[in-house]
Amino acid sequence: MYPNAYGMQNRYGNQNWMIKEVMDKVSAGIIYATIISFIITLLPIGLQLIFALIALVVEIIAIIGYFFAKKESTIEKLYYTFVISSAVLLGFTFTLVLYGDSQGMFVIASAFGITTLIVAYIYRKVNIERPDVMKHANKLFAFGIAFILLSIGMIFIGYGTIGNFIVSLLGAILFSFYLWFDLGRLMRGQFTSPARMAWNIYWDILLIFKYILRMISMLSRNR
Repeated sequence: MYPNAYGMQNRYGNQNWMIKEVMDKVSAGIIYATIISFIITLLPIGLQLIFALIALVVEIIAIIGYFFAKKESTIEKLYYTFVISSAVLLGFTFTLVLYGDSQGMFVIASAFGITTLIVAYIYRKVNIERPDVMKHANKLFAFGIAFILLSIGMIFIGYGTIGNFIVSLLGAILFSFYLWFDLGRLMRGQFTSPARMAWNIYWDILLIFKYILRMISMLSRNR
């Protein structure tokens, strides 16, 4: 239904329409996540913890479904399920930042601002250049595996402040490249599912934001 080749027409007969469909889903996901995460911060901390534990389980189930779902409608439902669960966890994270840092609101706002600038820059660059990102797929996959192994290794070794900051910095850089990769595929029509493509892009942005939030929070606490 959605051909995986640059320049080919999808069922809508217009590649620009396909790009818009994906970006509409990404935008909707970000808006929903922002609203839900804000609402979560207004709840009592005990209730937030309960919701966060439920959201964690739901998020894991949604991620598993990501790899096995075939129907576009199912993938789309799982995508919004992931958005909601990730938003609940993000809201709980915001609460921890606000409770643990007198500059918590500034930390969160700064992370939002920096993430917005990164995402806007990458989107503009990819939209103009339309790079052939697929030739870098193997490298990004290798870097992703290396980052996962590093993160696991650091858990056993012990992060420490410097280690945690380095891992967060590498994570923000890595997923910025993944965002570049996914947006590049989007612009060239190299995907088969709009919902899955939107999920990839939303996930990239979420992880960039989380790692930047962690870095700024560490810097703020250690001033």
